[in-house]
Amino acid sequence: MDTLEKAIKFLMGSQRADGSWGNGDPFVCARVMLALKDDAPEGMLLKGLKYLEGRQETDGHFKPVGGMYSDATSTAYALIVLNKFDYGKASLPVSRGIVWLVESQNKDGSWGKNKEKKAYTTTFCLRALHAFYLSGINRFARGLEFSLGYLRGLDFSREPVSHVYAPILNLYRMSYLDEGLRDKFFEFALDAAEPALEGGSVADVAYLLGTLKALGEADVSAALEEWLAAAQHDDGSFGKDLASPGDPNWTALVALAIKGML
Repeated sequence: MDTLEKAIKFLMGSQRADGSWGNGDPFVCARVMLALKDDAPEGMLLKGLKYLEGRQETDGHFKPVGGMYSDATSTAYALIVLNKFDYGKASLPVSRGIVWLVESQNKDGSWGKNKEKKAYTTTFCLRALHAFYLSGINRFARGLEFSLGYLRGLDFSREPVSHVYAPILNLYRMSYLDEGLRDKFFEFALDAAEPALEGGSVADVAYLLGTLKALGEADVSAALEEWLAAAQHDDGSFGKDLASPGDPNWTALVALAIKGML
């Protein structure tokens, strides 16, 4: 089996009895389900969707597990993935989630409380609204204005890969990535690839690969994908880095990056 096939096999074999994966975080489960969407049995995916719906609070947000992902990011990403599974605006999980997102926007147009991840969180929320055809509302316009202004003034070289890839990729998925920011990311990616490889950061390599693939870059993408193949554990899984044990979250991340589906 190739890298992707082995990763998919690992993910299919690691679903928990309650329908979740990993630590049960809704972002993690949504990421795994997206990676498995075209490969897993329908029953497995339905079980995962049922678990994901069960993580939604009465106010509409998807409560995270652990501290890796925020309320806003978990909610936004869950909605993005539910859209891939044909949940419409009128479905209860989506309508409640959208209301929560709209009401939780900050005064400056951003989302989230972490100042270091404002563009990361905000563009995920924008992508969720965009997925359900809400890009015409004023709150979307304010969030987009904030994100573009923030990124144009940001020194990418001072940021971790995880903070840079998501805003660029999310803007691209919504067709709002301009040529200037695209070129700025390419320059950043070329500089960031070497330390990611040398440091054994599977996550950073996957973030770069998934974004470069989406943007149509081939040469660096091929080298990153080859490195990831060599970083795969015998059971088909990936850890966050070379020294970490396999985990569904990072395995799904790599699978999505290889598929060009981040």
